[in-house]
Amino acid sequence: MHHFTRSTLLGLLGLVWLALSSSSVLAAEGGSSLYIPGLAGDIALAVSSEPGLQVGNSIYVQTSSVDRAVLQGVVNAGLDVDVVLNFFGGFYTFKPSVLGGTYSIGAVIPFGYAELDAQVTGPRGNSVGVSGDTFSLADIAFVPLRLNWNIGDFHFKFFEAIIAPTGDYDVDDVINLGRNYWAFDTVAAFTWLSTKTGTEFSMEPGLLANTRNDDTEYTTGLEFHVDFTINQFLAETFAIGFRGYYYRQVTGDSGRGARLGDFQGESLGIGPGVFWQPKFAGGKLVILAKWLHDVTTTRRLEADYYSLAFAWTF
Repeated sequence: MHHFTRSTLLGLLGLVWLALSSSSVLAAEGGSSLYIPGLAGDIALAVSSEPGLQVGNSIYVQTSSVDRAVLQGVVNAGLDVDVVLNFFGGFYTFKPSVLGGTYSIGAVIPFGYAELDAQVTGPRGNSVGVSGDTFSLADIAFVPLRLNWNIGDFHFKFFEAIIAPTGDYDVDDVINLGRNYWAFDTVAAFTWLSTKTGTEFSMEPGLLANTRNDDTEYTTGLEFHVDFTINQFLAETFAIGFRGYYYRQVTGDSGRGARLGDFQGESLGIGPGVFWQPKFAGGKLVILAKWLHDVTTTRRLEADYYSLAFAWTF
C-alpha cells in the first residue's frame, strides 16, 4: 500500500471536491445549496499529491424534490429538479514546503443541464404550474490555498475555496445554473489510511458562508457540511466502501426575499462507491463512481446523487 499512499493521483481526488463547491442548481432559498453532497471525493480525502499538475473531470447527476421553497423570489410548492453537470478542473502542487506541508492551488469550471417542474403560489394563494430547463455555464470555484500534511498513516488537509458568480443567471428564468452571489468555503479534512491492511477512513467538515443575492434580496445562512468515506482495498488498485454526508444550516436565511423565514435545512445521505486505478493506464488514471441516497431531509431537496469521476496526472 506504500505506492498507493504516495501516488500523485491522490491529489486528483481534490478535483472531485472542487465540484462540490462550484455549483448546484438552487441555493438554500430553493431548498438546496452551493454545497453538493458527496463531491468532496471518494477516497483518501486528506492525502497530499506529489508536486506537479493534475487534471480531472467529474460527471454529476442529481434527481430531487422538495415540498416547499422560495426560488427566484417567489414561493414554490412541489419542486422537482433534475441536474446533469460536468466539472473540469486542475490542481498544481508546488515542490517547496509551506508550513511543513505541501501547497496547491486549483480551479474548476462547471457546466451542464438542469430541468425544473413546480407549482408557483401567487399573491392570492392561487397556484400555477411552471417548468423550464437550461444548459449553461455554472459558477467557477477557485482554491487559492490548499495545504496538506502527512504523518505516517495519518493525513491532514486545510483549504479555502472561493465560488464566484460567473454562471448564467436571470431572475426571470424558472431555473438557473448560476448563483448570482459569492460564497466562501473553509474546509479541513482528516484521513487514516493503513499501509498494512488497506483500510481507510476519511472525514471532511467545512463551513460555507454566502453573500446576498441582490436580485432576490435573499441571503442564505451559514452552512455546516461534512463528508465521510470508509474504504477497504481488495487489491492495490481497487477498493470498495461507503460514502456519506451530513448537512445542517446553522444560521437562518435573511433578507426581504426570505419569505419562508429562517428556512434552516438539514439532511443526511449514505451510499456505496468504488475506486479503480487501471493498470493499462500506467498508474496515471483514477476512476471513481458512487451513489448517495438521502435517508432524511428537513427543508431541503430530497435527492439521489450519482457521480462518475476521472482523474489524470502528468
